Amino acid sequence: MALLLLLSIASCKKIVSAFFKGEDFTLSKISVTIPVIPFADSTQEFEAGSFTTHFNVDSAIRAHTGGTFGIGVVEYIKVKQVMVVAHNADAENNLSALKSIRLTISSDSKNTASNMLSINFPASVTDSYTSTPSGSPNIVDYMHGTSFTNNAYGAVRKATTKSLRIDLMITLTAR
Repeated sequence: MALLLLLSIASCKKIVSAFFKGEDFTLSKISVTIPVIPFADSTQEFEAGSFTTHFNVDSAIRAHTGGTFGIGVVEYIKVKQVMVVAHNADAENNLSALKSIRLTISSDSKNTASNMLSINFPASVTDSYTSTPSGSPNIVDYMHGTSFTNNAYGAVRKATTKSLRIDLMITLTAR
């Protein structure tokens, strides 16, 4: 009997895998203004902003699969890629001023904040940077909700003389 149940569960997973092969989706652009940074201390992390977004992942999956599957069939959701663009960068004030950024996530389904992504920037002058994080944490438990709160943090490599307007474009992968 237990073997029959085990085979039945394995067959169901194969059926789900055949219909829901996964999906990549890009979140809404996140815009953050980093104020003038008058110090250069890469050991200190500062909070760059907090924001809340609303999105129904379950509905998106149902729409993609013709109503057949929802969030319950998703094994993981991870950050696949992050693109960071500084719109007002110049030779002295650009992404090289930042040592790193970190983004946390919490939601109405799991309110304990957890790291969603972390990026280390190169020291060379640049106004854009794309990262494909390895070892990205599974955030599927947060995606059962519809309201998501993110907090952005950064560490500084060098001082700046003006604020930086930064956009983050995050692509998630769900399987």
